[in-house]
Amino acid sequence: VMKCRKPLNVSHSTAVGTATTIDLLPKKLTWNKTMINHFANVAVVMLPESASHEICNAAYQCYKRGLSADDIVIGQHVDPRAFKTTKQFCTTIRSKLLHQTGAVIIKGLDMEKLGGEKDMEKMAACSKIAYFLICEHIGTVDGGARGNLFDVIDEHIDANDSKVDNVLFSVSSAEAGWHTDGASKDRVYDVVGLLCISPAHEGGKFRFSNACNVYDDMTKAMPKFMMYEMIRPLPRDVLENGNGLGEDDISSTMSRSNDILAMRIRYNSYPIYVTEGDRMRFRYMRHWINTGHSKTGWKVPTLLRISMDLLDDGLDNGCVFHKALERGDMIFANNAMLAHARDAFKNKPGQPPRHKVRAWLQVQKRDILNSHDDEELEAALTKNLLRGQTM
Repeated sequence: VMKCRKPLNVSHSTAVGTATTIDLLPKKLTWNKTMINHFANVAVVMLPESASHEICNAAYQCYKRGLSADDIVIGQHVDPRAFKTTKQFCTTIRSKLLHQTGAVIIKGLDMEKLGGEKDMEKMAACSKIAYFLICEHIGTVDGGARGNLFDVIDEHIDANDSKVDNVLFSVSSAEAGWHTDGASKDRVYDVVGLLCISPAHEGGKFRFSNACNVYDDMTKAMPKFMMYEMIRPLPRDVLENGNGLGEDDISSTMSRSNDILAMRIRYNSYPIYVTEGDRMRFRYMRHWINTGHSKTGWKVPTLLRISMDLLDDGLDNGCVFHKALERGDMIFANNAMLAHARDAFKNKPGQPPRHKVRAWLQVQKRDILNSHDDEELEAALTKNLLRGQTM
């Protein structure tokens, strides 16, 4: 006799049936006072030297073959058996992201071995490959919207300017307030990652805050009619796939005509918080909520504005990390539980400009099937490698 359990019914999750995603709200991660007061002690981890050696060697070999992160398939271009320590390390990281801290800051990637300051172009290319390989061992990189990796570089566009449209904060030096990544109703990411290739000359500090703790505090302090603003569907601005620099072809120009865009934004509505028992998903960026209302011709309701003020205050008060990343640092955050933000920054002429690299990961399915699926995955990847060698 087999005992079956009906899956949780979640209406605001990502699509079901793909190879990387799963229709399941993640479990809440609430931080206790010890974790809040000693966040750096539990969140900062060192990449083992042996894992750095595995990753750097594989990255350099791919670089010499002219491969980029968008080309590489583990099991075809690199041997999965070459990542023994990396696999163990990344399994631990995945567990931290889903079941413990929800955020990890990884240090120890040997950027000098990947080119260093003496060869910035080589270092950037090799470190991106190394970063991609680490991401692929933590989960599965979701490149469906903007490629496997997205370069976060200032393109001298003010994302806060009301005259610009369809521009990501990732291509701007402007401050990015508290948010989670992904503005589409139909696409959510389990984890967001960021690699630092070059820090800014001034500013650009990264911030973390736990949206689960803020939710618990708000439900205790706010009346239900105000809390309703957090759990009802809200229109969000629509961002086209691609480079995030605005309209770049006739198709996007037509699809962003006033009437069509307003209709698309009304469809692109979902709550800030979705909860079900001990499971939750948090999706927020106040800027996209404001511009979504504006482009549909609606005013932001007073109760919503006040509720978002209280949410932002709660995230500010709960901020546990406010530092600039150093070269080679990697940050990974649970995109359903944690909010992150970034200060405005300035580059200095004559110095390498700020260069970060973003990746979006799906990790829940890999975690659920970890004990059984990882063994089958490695066997399949090895088989794929051997098949590639015989072709």
